[in-house]
Amino acid sequence: MIDLHSSVEIYDHLMNGRIINKRRLGSHGDFESNPMFEEIIKNLELYKNQYDMCGFSLVANTEFIYIVKGNAYDIGKTEIAMKAYCLLLIIGKYVTSHNYKIDKLSSASGGLMLSDIDKIGLLPDTVEILQRAGMNEDLFKSIKSTLIERQIMFENPITQHFVLSDSGMAFYEELTADFITD
Repeated sequence: MIDLHSSVEIYDHLMNGRIINKRRLGSHGDFESNPMFEEIIKNLELYKNQYDMCGFSLVANTEFIYIVKGNAYDIGKTEIAMKAYCLLLIIGKYVTSHNYKIDKLSSASGGLMLSDIDKIGLLPDTVEILQRAGMNEDLFKSIKSTLIERQIMFENPITQHFVLSDSGMAFYEELTADFITD
């Protein structure tokens, strides 16, 4: 049975371009289960039907949920997705060039500090990539509007570090999947 209060909250969340992750960053600074994700998974077919009737496709996997207009399941081709990919590549390049593992970004106790983001923003490659991707604002503003507001990245309320959500980490997992050998 659908929880109507949760359904309204979920609708608002998804229609504003946000992703619903399996886990969220709680006020105590650690990851916790996301009740919106659990609500959808318990009633997945009903929610899929609801969004189908509104002209959207609800895309759910084991780690996160989002909607796309129509039946276009390839989120990778939207303008906002391309901006998110660019930002995640810039962040990944910075992390790996400083001899950190990408996992630093997904740990509630890890993440990037604002000073890291400032350093990334000063790199010549970053400026050029942002301009070519149509993100002519500073790096932090782009990260905030594209990654944080869409729940691809969270700000830890305790440390003020920026940590990737499940959907943000999925980008790196997909990118590195072809390079992992048994």
